[in-house]
Amino acid sequence: MSLLFSISGLRGLVDKDLTPEIIRKYAASFGSYIGPGKIVVGRDARKSGLPYLRAVIQGLNSVGCQVLDLGIVPTPTVLFIVKHNRAKGGIAITASHNPIQWNALKFVSSQGRFLSRREFIHFSKQTEKTVQASGITEMVTKSRELASSVQLHISRILHVFKPIKETLSVGVDAVNGAGSFALPKVLEMMGCQVFRLNCRFSSRFPRAPEPRPRSLTALCGLVKQKGLDLGVACDPDCDRLAVVDEKGRAIGEDKTLVMAADFLLEQKTGAVVTNFSTTALMDDIVKKYRCRIYRTRVGEANVVSKMLKTNALIGGEGNGGVIYPAVNFTRDALVAAAIIVKLMLRRHQTLSQIIEQYPKYYMQKEKIEISRKQFASKMEKLKCVMNGRVSHADGIRITTKDCWLHIRPSQTEPFIRIIGEAKDRKKIKAYIKRVKHILA
Repeated sequence: MSLLFSISGLRGLVDKDLTPEIIRKYAASFGSYIGPGKIVVGRDARKSGLPYLRAVIQGLNSVGCQVLDLGIVPTPTVLFIVKHNRAKGGIAITASHNPIQWNALKFVSSQGRFLSRREFIHFSKQTEKTVQASGITEMVTKSRELASSVQLHISRILHVFKPIKETLSVGVDAVNGAGSFALPKVLEMMGCQVFRLNCRFSSRFPRAPEPRPRSLTALCGLVKQKGLDLGVACDPDCDRLAVVDEKGRAIGEDKTLVMAADFLLEQKTGAVVTNFSTTALMDDIVKKYRCRIYRTRVGEANVVSKMLKTNALIGGEGNGGVIYPAVNFTRDALVAAAIIVKLMLRRHQTLSQIIEQYPKYYMQKEKIEISRKQFASKMEKLKCVMNGRVSHADGIRITTKDCWLHIRPSQTEPFIRIIGEAKDRKKIKAYIKRVKHILA
């Protein structure tokens, strides 16, 4: 059984655990939870997206909700339009970074934010009752389209980050996903010369969906071959951004939030929020500007909740997700791309020159397919992998002066994730090898 229902939404394998019937029921439950009114719906380019869209509309219609269908758009656009149009809520149909055989529903509140932990608990309790209740009989499919949604989103970004007078040449790899129009467009409207790669809507991913360095060889080649200033890549729903420098080297998605925070804190000091799996470079950046950093459990909703409590200037996650409330209270690759361009021009430096100024850390990410029960049974052994401060706030995190390890169950896949970082590459590799041996 691969169906996962968590604060990150409803996620499963297409037509195995996640069927149109299941989707209709969960959509109807969300409509009942949020109340009658206008609900914004958007999707990524997966083949399963269209039949699942019909099922979502049917479920929402059955409980008296009107649907505003955005079509294929970035997930952050869905959240932006919910707030812009004062809708009752929204549903994004996307499995984000998951492989093509997955899809998901992400649930959005009327504030244009994913459901908080408290909201999710209320929603899930209601869903337990309604999903097991009688089936939906009113199988209508009524919606209204909003064709200008992406342009409204981009206009807000351009209002905050003014177009540039100098021209940067930028390669864009949108993995043929929901950002295929929006990501190149926002850069062009910023004043950049754009070279497109994998920028057409398609039900097939031309590379692995996560924009991690090993997935970006084609973009690296494009940047190097054409002598571009920068390369940017997103995941299928365009909420994460990774970058490639002018030498054709993938920088790593963990640096995206670092550069965004560096740019914004230079102009205005404020609190920063990120999760326990994000690079220690974030601590170096906030120390540089004498600001405060807060860390939360992994999950965008957890980061956003803490941002609201601390009135944070910026937040996000080390997977390439940047959250800048002046535009959107969600991870937004369009915002991240605009910030990277502005940072380079403000510093009058190449991307490689900017990155070289940061302290050097080595990060390694792994995942192992074992059950949560097995993971829980091995927690005591994991605590002995290295001597350091232990936290159980999210799985297990062990921290020393120059190294950290974070081991936790994934909220979006049936895996245990292992992330570690140190200033010594051999050291972090050795620690992660020990963790994998224990979990094997």
